[in-house]
Amino acid sequence: MTEKPLAFLSLIQTLERTVGHKTSYALLDPFPCITSEYGKPALIPIQHAGKTIARHVGLDNLTFIISPTTLAPSTAGHIELRYGEPDVFVEISTSICAFKDAVLATLCHEVAHKFLHVNGIRHGNVQIEQEFLTDVTTVYLGMGKIMLNGCECQRSETRREGNKTITTTHTLRTGYISRECFAFVYRLVCAMRRIPATQFMSGLSEEAKTSITACEQEYGNWFKSEYHSHEEVERLCKSLQREVEECQTQSASYEYTLRRAGEAIHAMHSGIRESHKPLVEADQKIAQLQKPNINPHLGFLGYLETRESVAELTVKSKNQINAYREKWTPIETVAAYSNTSDAEIIECPVDRTKLRVPSGKKRLRVTCSVCKYKFIVNTASAAASSKPGLLKALKAAFGRR
Repeated sequence: MTEKPLAFLSLIQTLERTVGHKTSYALLDPFPCITSEYGKPALIPIQHAGKTIARHVGLDNLTFIISPTTLAPSTAGHIELRYGEPDVFVEISTSICAFKDAVLATLCHEVAHKFLHVNGIRHGNVQIEQEFLTDVTTVYLGMGKIMLNGCECQRSETRREGNKTITTTHTLRTGYISRECFAFVYRLVCAMRRIPATQFMSGLSEEAKTSITACEQEYGNWFKSEYHSHEEVERLCKSLQREVEECQTQSASYEYTLRRAGEAIHAMHSGIRESHKPLVEADQKIAQLQKPNINPHLGFLGYLETRESVAELTVKSKNQINAYREKWTPIETVAAYSNTSDAEIIECPVDRTKLRVPSGKKRLRVTCSVCKYKFIVNTASAAASSKPGLLKALKAAFGRR
């Protein structure tokens, strides 16, 4: 079944909420009906069939006037919907009159249209969605057997041409959902109303019975009578609650690891920011050395002092950075999975001024707009790590507390 079962369940819920209190549980069994005589539509039997169907759904206060006529090839029937009128005009295609089951199914569909119209029930914003609801409504109103028998019809003709016997098979489909879908909706409605198999399987064609059997094999857990039991509902609730808690437990484990990782990353971020403090001092010393000095001796000594001081300051900065080397691989793993836009917002490591810089740059020299500190930024994403799972790598780096 290509359609999702939940979609049909939703439509049945809508019908039960709106008209369940006025709907009979009775199933309308397929009934004899002559729909074609001498190659022409049998008007009176078709009219009686429409009256029988209308009476079944509680619309016997209306007069359904049914007229076989020529319709578009893809149209089996058409109904004129007007409020406050006792007469309801229905057209059925003359091309389907040779198929008795198709005529009955088409009449059921059109009468269901009127039922929805009378009760002010609509579905969706386009006509096809309303047609799907109408097909489901036919089954909900107890006409599922007729729809199952008539949604797909075949008729064979045999003729002689010389010494040859030629058999021609005509196939006709009515309705907007497949027989497979009709079977699911029919079986679900019967399960909902506790209709026994001896009742819901009688009167069906062999093809319809086969579709019901196939439906039960694939969706049997939708039709269990135990779902009417309070004890079974309690058991199901407990089972579903366990599934919910299992997901919550897994999520909690992830969240725990992410919290620990967040704490570690925050600490690392602070440490890396601290590594810029000796570099700021080094920049200042370099700038001082570049200033003219009228005393060549002081210039010479200043050169040596700056060289040694900057060396010490850069070593101090490197040591602060290297303190996080062991924990860096999983951080790169996380970064490899992140998506970046054309630009990123970064912070100045000195005064934390937010700066907008372009992405995809491995070595971008940035000057803080406030404190004027010049530093290098990398906004190029690293290749995804080939290490084991992301969480495993994070746990290995940050450990459990």
